[in-house]
Amino acid sequence: MTTAPIATVTVEDWEAVQAHIAEHASDSAYVLTALTALNDSDLHHIVLDPDTRTVWWAYDNSVSDEDGWTILHLSPEGAAEMASDQPHLIQDRMDNPEWYAEGNGDLDTDQEALDEYTAILRLSLPVEPDRAASGIKAKRRAISMQDALWQRAYANLVRDLVGNEHGGKTRAGRQLGVTDVQIGRIIREDDQRRDQLEQSVQEAKLTSTFER
Repeated sequence: MTTAPIATVTVEDWEAVQAHIAEHASDSAYVLTALTALNDSDLHHIVLDPDTRTVWWAYDNSVSDEDGWTILHLSPEGAAEMASDQPHLIQDRMDNPEWYAEGNGDLDTDQEALDEYTAILRLSLPVEPDRAASGIKAKRRAISMQDALWQRAYANLVRDLVGNEHGGKTRAGRQLGVTDVQIGRIIREDDQRRDQLEQSVQEAKLTSTFER
């Protein structure tokens, strides 16, 4: 974890964990049950405190062959970083519905865990709903812009592999593990995005009051 905890405390046992968090957390604090379960509830205990906008994360030191429990008091950023492995694994599972259909996981628990993780993410946003919504939109916009850059990079990679020689789509498809039809679609959709942008610029020129 690259974000340092607000505080770190080592206590003797599970009862001491409960006592410490009860003493220092607000009455509104609650256990993130799904994330705790996915991290192993015998070894971890994760509590979100909406009043202080922080997270308490306790873990059994037996995982590192030591005594007692460690309690971390975390900022939203630190908690999101520490919990980030589970959301990534969950989203991988959700990309493969057969995983759940074959009884390898529980969708309800995964859904709840993602909701709990987003509750952690929301702690880093302003308290006011309108400002929080603006913050979320800004983050989504930044991710969308970054995705568009990588989408263009992938299309350009495909174009370079195809080249100008006959059979280029087939060769590129073999290199990337896709069909030549998919190769053609990637290039075509990139052309469409470029054409659409050009069209939008031309339409804007017709209504612009700017004088050159």
